[in-house]
This record gives sequence, C-alpha cells and structure tokens, in this order.
Amino acid sequence: MPENNDPRDFCAFCGLTPSADERLVAGPGVSICEVCVAAAAKILHDTSTGELPKSVGPIWDQMSDTEILQHLPEISRVSLKVEEQLRVWVRVARERKIAWAQIGAALDITRQSAWERFKEHL
Repeated sequence: MPENNDPRDFCAFCGLTPSADERLVAGPGVSICEVCVAAAAKILHDTSTGELPKSVGPIWDQMSDTEILQHLPEISRVSLKVEEQLRVWVRVARERKIAWAQIGAALDITRQSAWERFKEHL
C-alpha cells in the first residue's frame, strides 16, 4: 500500500487505500471507498434470497499475516482520526456552553476526566 499520512485517504471498511481514480466518501472519523459503497448497495438493494451474503466479511479473512502486519499502521491512523473528530465535537460542545458534566455523562466518564482529556484542545 502506498505511504499515506492522512487517515481520510483510506477506507475504514476494507482498510485499503484506493487507487488514484477511485473516490472516497468521508464522514465524521470514517471514509468509505467506491468498492465498499457498491458492495453495500448491492447487499441492501438485492431482493434475491440466496445469492448474496447478509454482510461483507472482514478483509483480514483474505489477507496473509504479512499483509495484516502491513495494515496495522492504517488501523492506528483510523483511531487517531476518530480521536481528532471527538476533540472537534467536544470543542463545539464547549463553544455552545455545554457543561463539562454533560459532556462527561455523554462519554460515560466523569466531568473531571472529560476536562482533563480535552482541556488542551479547546
């Protein structure tokens, strides 16, 4: 896989980096490639009873151990992107004057833990 420093540049579903002519659809903390979108659309829109699985299996079922190890840094980048999005959402909550206690409750942590985790990112 090509070197990739932006977690938005790979699919959070299959974990692969798309080729230059493929596009990604991005959401808060995740992106999905055209291949996964097409697979999902086929599963959701096909009314046949036996030809398609109910879901697309995990990509690691088709990967060698070496490929899995090469893929781990991309998975790590996904977690960094999710954390970045969480900081943005907490910053917006604080800009709206939402109390630390409410933010903590939403995250199932204490007010103090929420403040300590996010105070430097405001």
